[in-house]
Amino acid sequence: MEALESELISRIYEAAVFKERWPNVVSTIAHSCDFWGGALTWQAAGERRWIGTAGFMEVIEEFAAEGWAAKNIRLEKANREGQFSFVRDADLFTAEERRDLPIYRDFLVPRGLGCATATLISGPEDIEISVCFEQRLTSGPISNETVRLLNALRPHIARSLLLATELDQQKADLLTTGLHAIGAPAAIVQGNGRVLSTNPLFMAARGRVSIRAQDRILLRDDGANRLLYQALSEITGHDRIKSVPLPATEEEQACIVHVIPLFGHALDFSPQGTAIVLIAQPSATAVDDLRILKGLYDLTRGEARIAIEIQKGLPLPEIAKRLQISYETVRSTAKVVYAKTGSSGQSDLVRRLSVVDRYALPPSASPRNG
Repeated sequence: MEALESELISRIYEAAVFKERWPNVVSTIAHSCDFWGGALTWQAAGERRWIGTAGFMEVIEEFAAEGWAAKNIRLEKANREGQFSFVRDADLFTAEERRDLPIYRDFLVPRGLGCATATLISGPEDIEISVCFEQRLTSGPISNETVRLLNALRPHIARSLLLATELDQQKADLLTTGLHAIGAPAAIVQGNGRVLSTNPLFMAARGRVSIRAQDRILLRDDGANRLLYQALSEITGHDRIKSVPLPATEEEQACIVHVIPLFGHALDFSPQGTAIVLIAQPSATAVDDLRILKGLYDLTRGEARIAIEIQKGLPLPEIAKRLQISYETVRSTAKVVYAKTGSSGQSDLVRRLSVVDRYALPPSASPRNG
């Protein structure tokens, strides 16, 4: 048992530096203790992320899809009672309670589960990390010897996880510091808008952006703020950059906020991050090119053409006449352009897109169809 404990401790500390090894660590502990599976979960500012064995993660997906995550009394009580050691279901609920509680009766027991042990590890600020191992009901109760081994591992798991969290923060800070060195105001944020790291240039833009309750990012312009959170919520499944125009104010020049998804090797800098939010301050070179609007705001060629005409101050009927299309087409397309750029109407669109006039592109042939 001592040899096993020593081997597990070595793997636990390796995972502090190489975070991709945590699933293997969890799987090794689960196999060594004859558990069916296990998982770690990080929770901060209302956002929860899981790392675990394959079978456990499949059950977690079903658990979330069926709405149990919002009423997980089992994990809530395990976290309350397991702040100093691992606790078992039998330590939390009587046999009668487990028979009657919906989470056991309707979800766990039908899958042959409902016999687990868990503990809570409190991290810096509001980070909470749960460690849970699940055993099949047919395997009988979790033994005291198994709990003793897990409790011997617990301080090492806690130190390793906290070290991993600190290393993640350092890597995120390194990325934003690098962007600061090239003059880019930037922050790393999660999908819910929680800010993980910023650089001084970003914090200096207080007239345009701020960090509010629960460390959430906030753009001062309501329309732009809606577009920012929409972009963050839509990142899953694609790696397209989204751009949000910020109109000029009496104190600040117009600018563009780029939402750049963190994918692949970029996640090495911030495994908990979702995107880099970067504020672009363009140069003062006038350009009239459809590629800019199409690229920055995901406009189609037709939408970009109408946006440019609106930007010139032309009324919609005049735009329809100039482009030789119907007024209804211009009006419906303009509404799409307003939505994509966070504008409330023609004058607001002109104000927001004033920044685009200062983006320069190298000379090229006429824009492609798109």
